[in-house]
Amino acid sequence: MKTENAFSLNAASSEEHDDITALSDAFSLKAFRYIDIAREARLNTIMTRWPLLREISAAQESER
Repeated sequence: MKTENAFSLNAASSEEHDDITALSDAFSLKAFRYIDIAREARLNTIMTRWPLLREISAAQESER
């Protein structure tokens, strides 16, 4: 069973973000909104795995 640590996910995420930023700058895509579907899927998995984290997140959203 392969497990990834949080550091490798963060590094990969920031590298992908840098690529998207570079492309956006190169092609003048000022109104470009990038949605990282893989990141969203990982967050959903994490929230399902730890229900208390979902409750805390919901509480913070309602305070805004």
